[in-house]
Formats: sequence, structure tokens, C-alpha cells
Amino acid sequence: MKKIFFSLTVFVLFGFQNANSETVKVMLEPFPPLITEDGKGLSVDFLREVEKISDLKFEIMIVNYARAKSELQSGNVDLIGHTPYEMEVPEFYTYSQELKWSINSPADLYSLDAAKISEDSFRTLKRIGTPKGNEGVFSEILAIPVGQFVGGNSVESLLKMLESGRIDALLFERASVMNTMQSQSIHGVYYRNAVHIPIGFAVQKTAKGDQLKTKLESLFKQVDQDKVYEPVNKYWKLSDEGKI
Repeated sequence: MKKIFFSLTVFVLFGFQNANSETVKVMLEPFPPLITEDGKGLSVDFLREVEKISDLKFEIMIVNYARAKSELQSGNVDLIGHTPYEMEVPEFYTYSQELKWSINSPADLYSLDAAKISEDSFRTLKRIGTPKGNEGVFSEILAIPVGQFVGGNSVESLLKMLESGRIDALLFERASVMNTMQSQSIHGVYYRNAVHIPIGFAVQKTAKGDQLKTKLESLFKQVDQDKVYEPVNKYWKLSDEGKI
């Protein structure tokens, strides 16, 4: 009888907790190994750790960055990532606000020809590939006309475009590009750091967004982010230029 009572109590408490959980709709850009196409990765692990210590339930969808921003602006999603922390275009901040949380990551230029990504040459390139939605960000940060960027569906597709000569260079976050190159057994590519960009998350610029922002910032502090992101340190600690 005691065992039955105990089991029933646990069931009731568990059911009560789930019934009162708060669902947060999340859209994340593919950013392997932080965010993978199948909804996994280190940043997803980070959010799952937040779930363990809160009443939140993250409903995650993987989309390109352009769509994530559009859906946030339309109010159809609560949280998006990863954003270039405090480095987005001005229009972005008219409808969104970023959490006071970020991890620092290098964004590199990649090319089959080292001369194309030199300090003197890369700004003259006419076909710089980057995942869709990031063109305006990199244009703003590096003072390169947005028309010189080519938006791709994924890092993988952009690497194929680089190999086939359809783009002159690829510009994106180091761990994401190098991890994809490793998984695709791609070699002989030169890289050079273009800028270090902290990456984070953003919510709506509304009263609801204010509440979620405050709650998430408090919860994020309770998760050991160094432990979660330790696997990508091997990429972030590399020299600023080299050959893969």
C-alpha cells in the first residue's frame, strides 16, 4: 500500500509540474556543433540544462537565421539564436532585445586561395558566402557592401560552393565551419580570422519578452557554460590564420 501511495504521489507531482510548465518557442540557426540540423548540439544541450532547473520547456525548431529573425519580428516565436551579440543591424533592435549572455567566437574567412582572404584583398571580393540572414550583419561589421555577399542555405552547401568556385570565400563562425569540414573530410582550405563576435540569444521587444529575458538571464547564470561548451575550445584556441 505504501509503495502504491508513493508511486501515485510521484505521478501526481510530476503531472502537476508538467501541467504548469511554460513552453518557450525557439528557432535556432544551424550552427554545428553548437546547433545541428537534427536539433542537437551544444547550445541545445545548454537549453536542456536550463529546463532541468526550471519550469520551462523549449520547443525547438531549426531554421535559417533570416527566417528566425522574421518570425521573431512577427511575434510567432519567443527566442532565437544565435545572434551576433550587440552587433546586429540597427533594424533588428527595433523589434528584439538580446539576453545579457554570450559566448565569444571567432568568425573566419575561408578560401582555396590564401591571397583572396588577405587583409588587403578580401574586401574586394564579389562573392563572399555566408548563411542566409547573416549578410547584413557582416556587411555592417566589416564595412563591405551587402551586395558582395551570397547567402547560402547551410555551411555544408557553402563549402560545396567554395569547392566548385561559385563563391570566392566563405565567412562564418570558426567551430561551425571547421566541424563541418571535418565531417565532410574537406582539406586544403586556408582560413584567416576576420572578427571575433560574441554570440547569444534574443527575445521579442515586448512586455512578454521583458519577462522572459529576465527569467532566462537568471537561469543561464546557474548553468556551467564552460563545461557545456568545452568541446569547441579546440577550435576557438587555434591561431588566427592557417590551413586546414
